[in-house]
Amino acid sequence: EHRHLHLSSCHECLQLENSTIESVRCASAENIPELSDDGDSKLEEKNDDCPARGIKRINLAGKPPNVLIYLGSENATVEFEQIKSILQECIDADSYTIYQLHEEQVLKDPWIDNSLLLIIATEKPISKENHKQFMKFLSKGGKILGFSSSFVFEGIQIKRRNKLKKTVQEVVVSKMDRTEIKLNLLLSGCIFEEVVKEDTSKVKTLSQLNNADKDTVIVHLTYGDSGGEAILSQAHLELDINSMDFQTEEDFNLLKISNTKRYEVLKEMLISLGLSCELREIPTLTPIYLLSSDEEIHLGFLKWLEGNVDSEGLRASSKVSLKFVSSCQSKMEVTPSLMPVITETGSFSSEHFSLKTYQENLQTKKLGKILLFTEVTTTTMDLLDG
Repeated sequence: EHRHLHLSSCHECLQLENSTIESVRCASAENIPELSDDGDSKLEEKNDDCPARGIKRINLAGKPPNVLIYLGSENATVEFEQIKSILQECIDADSYTIYQLHEEQVLKDPWIDNSLLLIIATEKPISKENHKQFMKFLSKGGKILGFSSSFVFEGIQIKRRNKLKKTVQEVVVSKMDRTEIKLNLLLSGCIFEEVVKEDTSKVKTLSQLNNADKDTVIVHLTYGDSGGEAILSQAHLELDINSMDFQTEEDFNLLKISNTKRYEVLKEMLISLGLSCELREIPTLTPIYLLSSDEEIHLGFLKWLEGNVDSEGLRASSKVSLKFVSSCQSKMEVTPSLMPVITETGSFSSEHFSLKTYQENLQTKKLGKILLFTEVTTTTMDLLDG
């Protein structure tokens, strides 16, 4: 019930699934119009099995929680993985799915209606046809995040500054709370200049170089009446410092010192575009319960255990050791490498699993008669190794 309905960028999948998405939205709309930004607990109580439960951060107005990365090249797998890795450290990974938007998909696939955010991370020129598609995405309420790309639209233009290309410069970033943060970033060699127009309210400067010219390197733009907006940067926020092409060791050290602030700025931009960057708290590991649907088999298994554990009830393996104990103790330690297994079932209870229902539905002669159950564990592959 905590999985989210979303579409992949796979062309075949989209062809198949896009025909049903409108009916799904219409069917879901009856249950979600009053869902507030911070989640509606009353709605959860009334619709306990509603698939919308637990996805309060996602744009429920329509778009599935997909984030697309456009790199302008089919052979950009390494670059995609680098940017994806950085994003996954910033956004709530359980709420969004990240795909690469390939060149051949820009004009063909129905990604415009199936994505929340488009990241444009290529210095290559963008064709008129692709630019038109990106503008269409904005007009439908889409969000765009540009990293050192040539993509711009009304109100702003790009000016080359070759002396800044691949140099590390101090920039001043304006945050949403109106405070400022200074950090060193690798520049693309371009800056932004506003086009003189009557309406300049759609253009907001977010960051300037800390130099005499105060060159603009990050801007925020709005577009259309459906909430479309873009944040465009001519500073490399999207790359890990180990993958950047800088000129001197001093540049590397400056970038390293600013690395934490770089993540802070990147999260600020993503939050501004409506994404959630809350990192969920990792749940505490819980002990394992040895359960059985057959008392005779349970006793037989315990007898087998006597000859297969050491004097302290420990069965060691290369990754996770199991310590068999008769009952749950108050100060019982549960770690990724040592998991206690409680063999008496009298104290077992769980809101997520009913042993009685399991027993009533089990129809095998041998398989599934012995269970290891735990609420929270690491990976079961490690748990059962050896």
